[in-house]
Amino acid sequence: MQPSAPFPGPVPPGGPRATPARVAAALAAQLARLGLTRTYVAACELFAVISVAAGLTVWTNGRALWWDYRGQRRIWPAADTDAAAAHLAALARRAG
Repeated sequence: MQPSAPFPGPVPPGGPRATPARVAAALAAQLARLGLTRTYVAACELFAVISVAAGLTVWTNGRALWWDYRGQRRIWPAADTDAAAAHLAALARRAG
């Protein structure tokens, strides 16, 4: 599993942060509440990836969420999954 480049690197061990899996699960749950129930999540120790819609894939390292949509790169704080989900749901509806 390899995130699109350029991307925020993995967070060094030892610092306080949510795990990528927890951030991905929180984002997927928020997306489901917004009606996007066909998301797919995969995670490992360093990164997680959330497939939101065709052409819209989100990566996280536990501190940041990032995606590239139609040539526009966006980086979002992982602590703000509610707002990120609202933004991503709007993008997914446009893509759909």
